[in-house]
Amino acid sequence: MNTLEIPKTAVGGYTLLMPPGWDRIPLRSKSETQDAIKGIVDHAVTYLDPATPKDKVTQARLELHNRLNRAVADARRRNGVDVYLPVEPIHGFVAPASFLVSKVFPGFAAQTSPSEIMSHLTKDFGPSEDIELDDVPGVRCQRSVPANPKEEDSVPSRQVNYVVPVPDSGEVSEWLIVSFTTLTPEGTPQDFLEILTELFDAVMTTFRWSTA
Repeated sequence: MNTLEIPKTAVGGYTLLMPPGWDRIPLRSKSETQDAIKGIVDHAVTYLDPATPKDKVTQARLELHNRLNRAVADARRRNGVDVYLPVEPIHGFVAPASFLVSKVFPGFAAQTSPSEIMSHLTKDFGPSEDIELDDVPGVRCQRSVPANPKEEDSVPSRQVNYVVPVPDSGEVSEWLIVSFTTLTPEGTPQDFLEILTELFDAVMTTFRWSTA
């Protein structure tokens, strides 16, 4: 991508149409975050066998609550504003995947071109292709991420990133990164991986900027 022609229109947010079985955790407000986590946990335990002992239900709630809080902490470290997670099983299986929406402020000098900033933001994201999100040009990158040898329970993953500048009536200073990550432990069927990736790309076709 040689140049970026960015619309001079200020926006305040975005909308996405998520598929059934996915839920959003907002990250900017701690109270809203915890309300969303509680709602997901409450919904998840409804799938347990009604005969499950109460102590097992409590344990399941606690484990899920802790897992979601770890995901939230990681998302906030990545400048996340929203994280989307599958909350309902499909054919008895909950996909090991997530969508993360982040806003970043690269902080480059005023004379740095948007194309140069884009190159910096995506330098570790793998091969890229030009895309548009609601008429704003950007790039889509895809890469395979190996397991972290320093983490005992780490497994490989596939990551897809959409990166675009946030339209502004003045100088562009904010960038949006929408990341899809799915775990790919050994034996993950390739067709299943492709279905999840296609799902994310389909969701991104519904992306719209908003003024709210």
